[in-house]
Amino acid sequence: MSAGFRFEETMRGSYYLLDKPQEERAFEFSIEARVDNLRRFMRDLTARIRGVVTLEGMCKHANLDGTLGLKLLRENRLPYDFTFTADDGKKYRVRGEKNVVVLGLMESLTTLPASLYDDAEGEIGRAVVRFDLRSDWRKFLFSFRPRLSVGGAS
Repeated sequence: MSAGFRFEETMRGSYYLLDKPQEERAFEFSIEARVDNLRRFMRDLTARIRGVVTLEGMCKHANLDGTLGLKLLRENRLPYDFTFTADDGKKYRVRGEKNVVVLGLMESLTTLPASLYDDAEGEIGRAVVRFDLRSDWRKFLFSFRPRLSVGGAS
């Protein structure tokens, strides 16, 4: 048997494509982060994430799959990395990182600058999404749950 935890998070903001920087579009994603093996987590500080993403003009509620690094205490950062298939049938990737600084702690904990990549790993867009502390903190806090799994699955 293996112990772990889970939580949920939603972030909203905007993105633009590099070839049309003046056209900001809505960007939102909701994830469930899961750690099924605490021993492994203590080594890599990485949670598996699954959820849905909406990028205006690209996809609506597309399934996403990836990782969230919970490296806050060791490296002052929270790297996000996930892929999804857009409405055009192509696979895209979002990579971003919250860099946590003491001066401006709440802003750095709730703001995720990110880049959007095509299936050839070329950067095609940039985004800024935020966790709405005022309206979502309670849902976030109460989404934390311990997990027990049989067989030490990751």
